[in-house]
Amino acid sequence: MNITRRRIINPQRYLYALHPGDKFYIAVPLETEDYSRLQPYGLLPESPARIPIPRRAATRMNANGRWKILKNLPKEERFFEHDYHVVDWHGTDHYGTCWQSRWCYQRELIPPTELAFIIEGGVLYSPLLENTDSKFIYIKAAMNIALEMLGRCEVWTAELAPAIPPVKRAEVPWEILRPGTKIQNGWERYIDKIVEHSPKGQQAVIRRRHEHLWHMAPDFCVLGSQNFWGYVVYGFTALNLFVFESNEINNATYAFRGDWEAASKLTKTEVLSGHVQEARVYHSDKWYENTRKLIADLGKGVA
Repeated sequence: MNITRRRIINPQRYLYALHPGDKFYIAVPLETEDYSRLQPYGLLPESPARIPIPRRAATRMNANGRWKILKNLPKEERFFEHDYHVVDWHGTDHYGTCWQSRWCYQRELIPPTELAFIIEGGVLYSPLLENTDSKFIYIKAAMNIALEMLGRCEVWTAELAPAIPPVKRAEVPWEILRPGTKIQNGWERYIDKIVEHSPKGQQAVIRRRHEHLWHMAPDFCVLGSQNFWGYVVYGFTALNLFVFESNEINNATYAFRGDWEAASKLTKTEVLSGHVQEARVYHSDKWYENTRKLIADLGKGVA
């Protein structure tokens, strides 16, 4: 069945030809102009399967998850950081960061679906899906991601799917910047892209945090892509420490110990779950002091 809508609410109405338990793909045969539309999402011909870079609602939910507002619980005080620029009566500019508190509803993170798509033989494929109630959320996500990117999709059962199924190998969503003359240029360009996609009042805040970690002299940096777009990992090899910093303010910085190869394979759900990190440093007015102390204390432990 061909689906041409902006988004769907109930995917079951498009699965009437399937039996319970049937396997299928969400697929889109591609036209020439479709490839340029997929490129901003990080999907390229013949590359490994990738989680689309979040751009609008469906791909953001797939990559980042979403917050569920818990209006049945008491509100909590939450602090928000933003940059300011004021001009005094002498005409002198003043810049800085300030914190404002608000009473907000409590919230719960709905984990991302993290579906990886692939282009093979001129067709965009979702992962293999199964027509069961327990997979409802993934079927809906796959359809809406395809509709967001291209405005159409199809349900391909075994009869339409290729004889050789699309490969399952997924690309690790990181680009490692090794030490060398170009590392700073690559890092700076990446930070520039992060900042330009952020609200104006947050841009200087985000840049200063990344610059602070950069000046702590990591051995290498790892730039996130796909569902980790906006993250930078600062690697301190001697400390066996990897610090994950995101482009979201009012969030947290995660520090991991151990094998970088193992850390690089973590899904975003695992990173955000908060069960595998060595430490978590919240974005607060003490963030700079706390991150310096974290790295210094771990350094003493190694020495």
